[in-house]
Amino acid sequence: YLQLLDGKDNYPCLVDAEGVVISFPPITNSEKTKIRKTTRDLFLEVTSDRSLQICKDVMDALILKIAELNRFTMENEEEGSGSDDESDALCGPVNVNPKQNTQQPLVVEQVRVVDMDGNLKVLYPSKTDLATASSLLTVIR
Repeated sequence: YLQLLDGKDNYPCLVDAEGVVISFPPITNSEKTKIRKTTRDLFLEVTSDRSLQICKDVMDALILKIAELNRFTMENEEEGSGSDDESDALCGPVNVNPKQNTQQPLVVEQVRVVDMDGNLKVLYPSKTDLATASSLLTVIR
């Protein structure tokens, strides 16, 4: 994908608070942001230069699938914890920590989507987004 940047002065890059590049989409993500069984917080990003609605639809699908996997994991926590191998992270629902399970739904934090000038475009998720999944997740507004 590197050829996508040929002749470009600006390109997307996510940097953490310490100045470490954590994502260079669509080129790569970093070891620091790899998802493991012990992962507790995720930053999900969906971008498009064509449609905000497409972004919302894709984000809805991602969040709903994660919430379903979270519920499955909570319901099946008695079955053992396994290892934290990278291959395990790709195989579906996993048991995070059976001794510290709090039996709570997925928590999603609302974010502000702004344009290049900082003007508010949308709050996501709004009160109408993800309404059908209210039993699977909690939204912090």
